[in-house]
Amino acid sequence: MVSQAQMNATRRYEKRHPEKNRLYQYRSNARTFIRKYASIDDLDALIAFAQEQKIINGNYLMVDGYRFNLPRPRIC
Repeated sequence: MVSQAQMNATRRYEKRHPEKNRLYQYRSNARTFIRKYASIDDLDALIAFAQEQKIINGNYLMVDGYRFNLPRPRIC
């Protein structure tokens, strides 16, 4: 069981960091969809979309204003 103080601290954090909280929720929803509900066609479409986004965004990821370079895919 979580203490009242911990619940209050969590609420304050969520209030002060709405972007992080929103990102966490989106990521969680995406993972749940992939694990429980996605068909093979859905997964193929998501993979294609992710690859397009990597190309469009120059193979980097922005999180909280920080830029992280992603490894370039190898072409065999």
